[in-house]
Amino acid sequence: MSHNLRLIDGGAVNHAHIPLKSCSSPTISPREFKDVMAGLAFTVAVAAASHAGERVGRTITSFMPLSAEPPLLIISIDASSRMVDLIAASRRFSVAALARGQEEIADVFAGKGNHPDRFSIGDWDVWPSGSPRLADALLSMDCELVGSIDAADHILFVGAITEAMSGPLRKSLLWSERAYTGTAAPRARQT
Repeated sequence: MSHNLRLIDGGAVNHAHIPLKSCSSPTISPREFKDVMAGLAFTVAVAAASHAGERVGRTITSFMPLSAEPPLLIISIDASSRMVDLIAASRRFSVAALARGQEEIADVFAGKGNHPDRFSIGDWDVWPSGSPRLADALLSMDCELVGSIDAADHILFVGAITEAMSGPLRKSLLWSERAYTGTAAPRARQT
C-alpha cells in the first residue's frame, strides 16, 4: 500500500517510493548523536534470528511498532552484523522486549562477558517457525520479514508479527543516560 500525500504547494509525494539519500546540510557528529540520544529512554530488547542450525541474537533499543493493520514491527540492525545474513536467509526474526530483572540477558546479548552460548542465559526455546523465543520476556514476538531498508550503517527490517506473547504483570527494562532504569540499582553501561 502506498500513500499519496498532498503538499502545501500542490505537489504529491508517494512515500512508498522515496529512497534514502545523503543529507545536503552538515550533520552532527556520531558522538553528538550518541550524547543527544542518551537522554531518551528506550525499551531494551533482544532481536534474534536462526538459519541452518545457526542462531544469533543482539541487544537492541532501536525497534518500534509500525502498523496495526497489518501488524508490523521495525528493527534496526548494524549492517556489519552476522544477524543481517541470518534474517535475509531465513526471512524471519524474533524480538523479546525485556522486563526489569533481565539485565544479565541484555548484557550478554550486548557482548559483555565471555559466553560461548549467549542463549544459555535466560529461558530460551523456539517459536513454531524455528525463531528463538525468550519464554519469560515482557513481550515476545515472532516476525516474518516483509521488507528492508538500507539506512547508512544499519538495515531496517520490517516484520509482520505472526505470533506474540506478553507478560502483562511485568515492567519494561529501560535504557537511559547510558544505564538501565527501572531497576533496584542502576548499572552504568561500559562504553
